[in-house]
Amino acid sequence: MPKYHVEKSIQIDAPVEKVHALTNDFSQWPAWSPWLCMEPDANIDIVGSPGNIGHGYSWRGELTGAGEMQTTAHENGLHKMDLTFLKPFKSTAKITLDITSQGAKQTNVRWTMDSALPFFLFFMTNGLKTMIGMDYERGLKMLKDLAETGKVDSRLEIKGVAENAEIHYVGLTAESAMQEIGHSMEQTMPAIYRSATENQLKFTDLPAGAIYNNMDLKAQRCTHTAIIPVSEPAKADVTLPDGGSSGTIAAGKAIRVLHTGSYRHLGNAWSAAYAYQRYNKLKLLKHSPPYEIYLNDPQTTDESELRTEIFIPLKS
Repeated sequence: MPKYHVEKSIQIDAPVEKVHALTNDFSQWPAWSPWLCMEPDANIDIVGSPGNIGHGYSWRGELTGAGEMQTTAHENGLHKMDLTFLKPFKSTAKITLDITSQGAKQTNVRWTMDSALPFFLFFMTNGLKTMIGMDYERGLKMLKDLAETGKVDSRLEIKGVAENAEIHYVGLTAESAMQEIGHSMEQTMPAIYRSATENQLKFTDLPAGAIYNNMDLKAQRCTHTAIIPVSEPAKADVTLPDGGSSGTIAAGKAIRVLHTGSYRHLGNAWSAAYAYQRYNKLKLLKHSPPYEIYLNDPQTTDESELRTEIFIPLKS
């Protein structure tokens, strides 16, 4: 059976005791779980007492599937668990959370998974490692926020399949590590806005956004285009900066998910959208990349209230 190992870690500016309280007690997991956040109405049953062997929880949902987790050991800050997936397919895994103090107010968290797939699914091993690794990173970011601030600024509303409007735009394309998309957008968005203003293009009421042209999940790199909607296709004599372009997002059906909260948690919305697509067996529209629209201004809006809609185009 093809085995795989996933390991991610994060530094949290909070005492180790506070982090333990959030990780040892499974009733706290819905607040920072990278899977339960996309389906808060999933059925969750908790058994046993926090910190004791046998403490665990089971879950059942449409997007999250079904399974159970149970504590098997606590050893010097190492929380060991058995994980059993029941749906969408059956498998088991060994999970650890290694939580160590880095001082009075700093904690390191290392999250690992060791599992194996049936031999006939060997081709899924690398992809599964990548996806679980991304899930772990999303979860650790939420755990960090929860431990440091007492809250996680990430709320999802899956709108389902909707008709998206046609959008003419001018844009500026860049490539970056996926972790650096936010920083990259801070450079490209003002640049394309200045260019559109200098060219005296007529803006629409639609807010700015970003198109994700290509995502290399294995390499964790992404090519993305910051876009400014305009009233009509840009003419040939429009002068754009290097990497600039104009185009049109065609109208049509798309999965639509609304995320409210910090941009650093937008991965939760994308994960939920693709989980919705897989569960409902919806067919993606090839050569039509997904995109997101920023519904309010990050310069004037508290990050807990930032609203972003993401769209994944579908075949009609």
